[in-house]
Amino acid sequence: MNDVIIIGGGPAGSVIGSYLSMAGIKNTILESAIHPRPHVGESMVTATTRVFKEIGFLETMEREGFVRKYGAGWHPPARRGEFNIEFREYPQEGIAQDYTYHVDRAKFDLLLLKHAESLGSKVIQGVHVKQVLFNEDGYAYGVRVSVAGHEMDMPCKLVVDATGRNTLLGNQLKVKKKDEIFNQYSVHAWFEGLDKGTGEVADFIHIYFLPVERGWVWRIPITETITSVGVVVERDVFKGAKMDVEAFFNHHVNINPDLTNTMRNARRINDFKTEGDYSYTMTKFAGNGYVMIGDAARFVDPIFSSGVSVACYSAKFAADRIKMAFEANDFSEAMLKPYETKLRRGVEIWYEFIRLYYKLLPLFTYFIESKSHRLEVLRLLQGEVYERGEAPVLAAMRKYIAAVEASDNHMFKSQLTSMPID
Repeated sequence: MNDVIIIGGGPAGSVIGSYLSMAGIKNTILESAIHPRPHVGESMVTATTRVFKEIGFLETMEREGFVRKYGAGWHPPARRGEFNIEFREYPQEGIAQDYTYHVDRAKFDLLLLKHAESLGSKVIQGVHVKQVLFNEDGYAYGVRVSVAGHEMDMPCKLVVDATGRNTLLGNQLKVKKKDEIFNQYSVHAWFEGLDKGTGEVADFIHIYFLPVERGWVWRIPITETITSVGVVVERDVFKGAKMDVEAFFNHHVNINPDLTNTMRNARRINDFKTEGDYSYTMTKFAGNGYVMIGDAARFVDPIFSSGVSVACYSAKFAADRIKMAFEANDFSEAMLKPYETKLRRGVEIWYEFIRLYYKLLPLFTYFIESKSHRLEVLRLLQGEVYERGEAPVLAAMRKYIAAVEASDNHMFKSQLTSMPID
């Protein structure tokens, strides 16, 4: 019998497999696809470096030559201009480098899965998990899989759902809750020939604001010559445009002056792809005999590149709790629940930061350029949202927004959006 079955071989599944193998806990990763497989979500925050170091994967990241990400740049919606942050301004405990990475997720995910396998995880690809099995006492005790048209049951002591936005257990248990505020949609592709400028700034992640509520565009270098560009808007904006994806993409790229200039000689090298269902949560992340990690537990708007960070830290925190469960031979919800509490607290800081950001975009610029708030905002942007009770800068942002709302003539009054923040 397996000690742990991990459903999904993306970053969350590979990281938790690595941690469990290092702890001597036998685990099997079941992946439905055959890696390498394409996946959107190519930029990271610096906090992930800590996890890569702990599982011994940082050397691989360096050896493989992924593009180094030293900071981020933001561009206003209707005029030329840019403001930047550099990660070196806020050194992080346990991290000896002032950069993180942009990655080709197909390559990155494959390397991470192989790393988990090298540490002892058993990896089986091309296996579709149909459901998690529960006994009469309500404990997960294994999974039912389909291989080459045949079904079989695989027992284990604990199940980890790392199925990403497929949210296998969330759907099976009917605990998935769509976000009532965010309902965004993206159109994206890879390009060559962009005018990215020179120096380190050329390899920053760049965000271009659009004069559309909650609209923005990402620019992420994948290699020295290939760049990912994606337009993100509310789903209703996309539907209302009544355009095909290419026309929609081109229209919005040509709205922002800086982006128009950057893309003037760009050549698309793959097909446009679309992504929806941007924000959701499960009403529970842990139960008797199971945990959910990464996007299988919670997904928030990706404006701050939080996806891989949430995957890594949810895997780290869940692995810590699973080790305690094996030591106590107790796989109950009560034993596993502290993992959920810890992860929720960190992700909710991400979530509130994103909501305040969308509520008043100039507020972000104001706070990032403020001497008294800049480092605290930078701390959030680098993914330092866990292992802390609160983020005081968020309260300061709320207070500022309240002052704008209460004023009849504040210069930012007209730029408040309908985003609810209470």
